[in-house]
Amino acid sequence: MEYVIGPVLALLVGMKFTVWKTKEQAKKCDTCCEQVDEKIRKQNELMSAQTLKILLPVAKSVTKINEQLGL
Repeated sequence: MEYVIGPVLALLVGMKFTVWKTKEQAKKCDTCCEQVDEKIRKQNELMSAQTLKILLPVAKSVTKINEQLGL
């Protein structure tokens, strides 16, 4: 009787521990993913703004050159 109950009890406790740890790790992973997504969004917004700041004077200069050349 003890030969059956011991391993079955150990299996059940091990399974419960595994489920508990998996849920805990999933929560950590979800929060990390959300933080990474937020950082990516912020970087994209900054990159767009910086690109506009850089390209706007270049576009104006090209327009002026085209007007001077008569294009």
